[in-house]
Amino acid sequence: MQGDDPEQGDNPVQGDDRVPTTPPRKHMTIRLRLAVPFLLVLSMALQVMGCRGADSTDPNTSNSTETASTADETADSTDAAETTGTDTTSESDDSACAYPLVKLVTVPDSSCAGDKAHWWPVGMAASDCHGWAAVDTQGKEHLNSAKNIRCNEDGSFSFDQYAGNLTCAGTGKTKSYTLNACEQDTPPTLYTMAVDLTCCSDPTSTACKVGLPTVDREGATVYLNNVKCTP
Repeated sequence: MQGDDPEQGDNPVQGDDRVPTTPPRKHMTIRLRLAVPFLLVLSMALQVMGCRGADSTDPNTSNSTETASTADETADSTDAAETTGTDTTSESDDSACAYPLVKLVTVPDSSCAGDKAHWWPVGMAASDCHGWAAVDTQGKEHLNSAKNIRCNEDGSFSFDQYAGNLTCAGTGKTKSYTLNACEQDTPPTLYTMAVDLTCCSDPTSTACKVGLPTVDREGATVYLNNVKCTP
């Protein structure tokens, strides 16, 4: 029967050409019921993804931070090194070479008349090597050194001299000098005399000269243990 059709009330009247503009209420209800669970699931998924993103750390960002920190530390170290200005030369400072001094004069004159002085250090360890390089009148450089430099109980001054090097290497020749006594030296054309032994006889006296050893010769350079002493 026509009245038993369950869809009869939802369809337009037969013969009516108008098309309905809104979906039937029943269809809308079904669509809303299907959409709600989907929206809930989508919301939960977005929350989970947001938590994971907040907890994770970008490894590239971490490495960049560590690299920047290392660069800062390196720069600080470089600045500190430049400020310190550490000296890397082989020259000794004044305090390392400075000692009480005694004065000898060596000249090519049997009366020891002249002023070519050599100020010798005293008070060093017996193994310390005092070296000097000088140029003769012919332009030739001569190397000499001495160790076991000492003031003796009898008032004389002695040392073991080594020719040809600055390191006290080889066989040394012992030389001794007394105050104001002119002695024939080696080579035999030279003569040496001690003219000031105050730092041996009275080391606490104000007349005892303290400073850098010097050699009054052309182009002379003084060394301590093969290290150049700065003037």
